[in-house]
Amino acid sequence: MSRLSIDQLKARIGITVGIVVVAVLCVSGLGVTPKMSAAASGGTGTDLLIGVSLQHSLLTLVLCLLIVTLTTLLFRHLDRLKQAQLMVEGQKAELAIKAAQIDAANDSILQVDEEGRLLHFNQALCRLTGYACDELASMRLQEIEPPECACRFEEIVARLRESEEATFESVYLTRTGAAVPVEVHSRLLEREGRTQVLAIARDITERRRNEQRERNRLKALERIATDASLEVLLGCVVGYVEQEIPGSLCSVLLVDESGTRLRHGAAPSLPEAYNQAVCGLRIGKGKGSCGTAAFLRQRVVVEDLATHPYWNGFQPARDAGLAACWSEPVFASNGILLGTLAVYHLEPCTPGSDDLRLMEAAAHLAGIAIGRVRADDGRRVLEEQLRHSQKIEAVGQLAAGVAHDFNNLLTPIIVYADMLLQHCDAGSPQARMVDAMSQAAQKASDLTQKLLSFGRKQALHVEHLDLNEVIVSFRDILCATARDNICIDLRLSPGAAKVQADRGQLEQVLLNLLLNAQDAIEGTGSICIETGHLILDEEFHRQHPVAQPGHYILLAFSDDGCGMAEETLKHMYEPFFTTKETGRGTGLGLATVYGIVKRHEGCIDVKSRPGEGTRFSIYLPASSSSVDPIMVPPPRIAIPPTAGKGKTILLVEDNAMIREVAEELLTSFGYAVLAAETPSRALELAGEERLIDLLATDVVMPEMTGPELYEKLLETYPGLPVLYISGYSAGLLPLNESQRQDAIFLAKPFTMEQFMARIGEMLGSDLLLAAQAPLDHQAMARLIGKSSPRGKDRRITPPQHKGRCL
Repeated sequence: MSRLSIDQLKARIGITVGIVVVAVLCVSGLGVTPKMSAAASGGTGTDLLIGVSLQHSLLTLVLCLLIVTLTTLLFRHLDRLKQAQLMVEGQKAELAIKAAQIDAANDSILQVDEEGRLLHFNQALCRLTGYACDELASMRLQEIEPPECACRFEEIVARLRESEEATFESVYLTRTGAAVPVEVHSRLLEREGRTQVLAIARDITERRRNEQRERNRLKALERIATDASLEVLLGCVVGYVEQEIPGSLCSVLLVDESGTRLRHGAAPSLPEAYNQAVCGLRIGKGKGSCGTAAFLRQRVVVEDLATHPYWNGFQPARDAGLAACWSEPVFASNGILLGTLAVYHLEPCTPGSDDLRLMEAAAHLAGIAIGRVRADDGRRVLEEQLRHSQKIEAVGQLAAGVAHDFNNLLTPIIVYADMLLQHCDAGSPQARMVDAMSQAAQKASDLTQKLLSFGRKQALHVEHLDLNEVIVSFRDILCATARDNICIDLRLSPGAAKVQADRGQLEQVLLNLLLNAQDAIEGTGSICIETGHLILDEEFHRQHPVAQPGHYILLAFSDDGCGMAEETLKHMYEPFFTTKETGRGTGLGLATVYGIVKRHEGCIDVKSRPGEGTRFSIYLPASSSSVDPIMVPPPRIAIPPTAGKGKTILLVEDNAMIREVAEELLTSFGYAVLAAETPSRALELAGEERLIDLLATDVVMPEMTGPELYEKLLETYPGLPVLYISGYSAGLLPLNESQRQDAIFLAKPFTMEQFMARIGEMLGSDLLLAAQAPLDHQAMARLIGKSSPRGKDRRITPPQHKGRCL
């Protein structure tokens, strides 16, 4: 039977009282009426009967009033009872809420007596230890603590009696025996004359883990600060990740020189076969987790390799038993992509927030390590260049001093030989001996002139020269000097290549380089002499401190000979260093070239490998003045004003200076140029333009590489020809065969003539002929910028820009 509420009880009482009152009134009314009728008919005792009836009615009324009054008092008591009941229920609800809050708390709250028996506790203690409530209710605190902590209970109680509160660290044991570190805050309670301990225990497992993680991170940073190799440093980062994420296998891949592929960095826990398989992985969307992360420049998480399209058909991952891969890109402090960090698992796995934070921290450590090692390598290269330059300078001063003293000794020999020759009969043995002595002295004098030139002690006769004219006029001597089976090819820039130089010393450079190239060629071969205009920037200046940024004239000397090894390249400019047989050379040829170029405030760069020939690139400051322009167009050849009319070129270059110069140059030939600083902007321009005849793009750029941009454009412009521009090797371009057929590669730094020749090669022979025509010197001046005086010479310095060359 259900329990009635107070309101229901009041309603029933009210109804009952009402029925009783009505019934009483009805009974009283029926009893009075017959009597009144009898009295009226009998006519006797009427007054007596009326009095009795009135008394009876009055008593009935008083009774009804009494019942109503008692009912009212009962209702009041019931209202008070209801209020008390509501108060009790409210207090019960508050107690239930507090109990639920206590049970829902992350911290374990427990109350024990002086012997350690658990009197009260919340659900957090059950979750922490794994015991059920009824199990804990019959246990003592010492039973869920290891012996070393349980023995301290009495000591802690004694401390609480002195200070009433205490905070300390302890360990609780779970049902499986695992130890959980906790931080306990305790205080004493007095209840019913008995002392109890109220404790709040907080699980500090995560805090301990973070502290240990921070110690490991600091150890890795300390190791990075040492002189360890990059492989060792990356191994420390990998070990740090594998230690913090149990069951994980970590690897680091590095971006190669082309910026389009990833190579192996460190992965000691992964199979060697897998490391070899991913070395050279192309950067691109869908190229595994790492290739995609490097392409998108953001984290890529693949929870199951078997079902993800990024890993479709990659058998080495299955052979290695890998099931999940999370990849994080690695950046330098300036935002340049350095590589990727990958975490593998042998089972499908989803990373938690702690795992993601750890990956981000590890990628940051890897970026610091790579940046530090590369900075050290760059510093060592610069230090080596400085030591080499100082060594050459010291040797040059010594050679110049020796040559000066030697000249003083040769002077009387040559003079006395000439005097003796005048007193000897022609054709006599004495005349032949004196003549041989004089020739030997002259050769010795030539040798001292080379030493003086190397030591920068020889006076220069500087004048405005056209390097092209110097080479052409000296060609007959070069051809006469070279063997008959060696072909000399001249590829000179159209128009003048003006420099301030000593003609004799320039000819000496040409002759020495020819002899050096000829000795490197066995049998038939070819030598190519090339000139051109180019702009060297800050990046080139950092690699070659001698060359200040600005406009330069290139003199390139290439051969297809035997090439030079790395060790030979280190010593080739040293005086008297030679790889030739005894008697075939003095070892001063390249040393003299080095000294002459340095005296002309230029720089020299060489590229050579055994069996692949040698290329010397000499950069001489261009000469310009208001009277003597940089490039004087010959009157017999005129530039077609509409050479590129009707042709549209999409130019994509993230370096502002190169982009502006190339745009001006192309516009001067009549081309319509769509210039874009980023690949995304290039795609926007391509969407607006209906016809594009050629794509000229840098290879390594933000957002995506040049080849990836080309792939997107091919969807709209099938068969679009492309000119790739980069400081990296053409062999590093990630192109398939169909793309390579439509592509031409132009390496930096390149001359303006080379740039226009490539454009003409891509767009037709007529345009190539136009590109070979000389540029108007006024247009050239606009491209290079405003000239600034520097001593007697006026040189052109472009605005500062980031490390690229044109």
